[in-house]
Amino acid sequence: MAIWAFKGPTNADYDHEEYQQVTTFIANSFKNGIARFGWGYTDKADLHKLDPKSFSEMDEDEKKCWDKANFLLDIQSGDWIVQINLPYWGACLAGQVTEAYTFEQEDNEVSDYRHMMKIDTASVVEFRRNDDEVLPIISSRLKLQGRKWRIYHEQEFFQTIQNIKSEDLGKKEDESVGIFYLKKDLSPLLSAITEKIYKTHPASHLEGLIAEVFRKIPRVTNVREHGKHKGWGTDNGADLIVTYKSGLAISNLEKEETLVVQVKSYGGQHWEINAVNQIGDAIKEFNANAGMLVTTAEITENLERAIEELSNRLSKSPDEGGLGKDIPISLIAGQDVAKFVLRHGGELIL
Repeated sequence: MAIWAFKGPTNADYDHEEYQQVTTFIANSFKNGIARFGWGYTDKADLHKLDPKSFSEMDEDEKKCWDKANFLLDIQSGDWIVQINLPYWGACLAGQVTEAYTFEQEDNEVSDYRHMMKIDTASVVEFRRNDDEVLPIISSRLKLQGRKWRIYHEQEFFQTIQNIKSEDLGKKEDESVGIFYLKKDLSPLLSAITEKIYKTHPASHLEGLIAEVFRKIPRVTNVREHGKHKGWGTDNGADLIVTYKSGLAISNLEKEETLVVQVKSYGGQHWEINAVNQIGDAIKEFNANAGMLVTTAEITENLERAIEELSNRLSKSPDEGGLGKDIPISLIAGQDVAKFVLRHGGELIL
């Protein structure tokens, strides 16, 4: 499978009226399932007929057409073609080839562009090459680079096509295109880092790493590693008890608060909700101001629902078994564990 880019006609090739006619002709043809290429202005330009000939056997027109267009015989079904600057300057049309090269035997309305490849009309997309949906590396390859060229960044090209077809790219309004795609490219690496953390810090060992990271966070005053592995007999729902300062650093406006943390070194997806219930117990036991679950597993709907339900229970009145106040419950899961460790504890591992 190959991705081919074709240069469209330019104002330098035609006067204004002819330029409009040719661009409209080629664009409409593409949208209707036929990609076209120039240097087909003569009946003798059929590449299938020129292919058996030696170069010395061709006349001047045949030599020009063969020299400029013979690469078309390499295009196969399943390849993609991108027409540059169609249907207008800066725009592109892309589609997947369904049948290899043919030559239009009868002259057409523009007396050229008779080299043809059939295109799957369902695959055709139109876009501007500088749109946010277009990955920067693909955008740069859609600038004119001759009459034809190859695009070798297949993964990025197909991600671009997917983005164009998607209704929501997910880019923040104030976020640059480069930053947006850099974050997308880094996402698998973050997942891989979390996987490494899970493998090197199984079970209770992860608690120690997370405790060390918390100790690096400004305004954290104490991190207590609490639980059975320390010989306490019970952790009362808290693997870590983190004390931190909140408020303004002005007399009587700064206070210490308590965060209880459950830490789970899991692989795959996190389905069990016992850790969430333990956070609820720990908040009550230690009169905590907030709770947190840190899990190397991936978030599931089951886990998110349990956290929401806990938050709702805690906000109920004491008569209903709650605390009568809103208690924030935070969740750090999957690749966010890597972000947390790198952001606050990077010096521990780098």
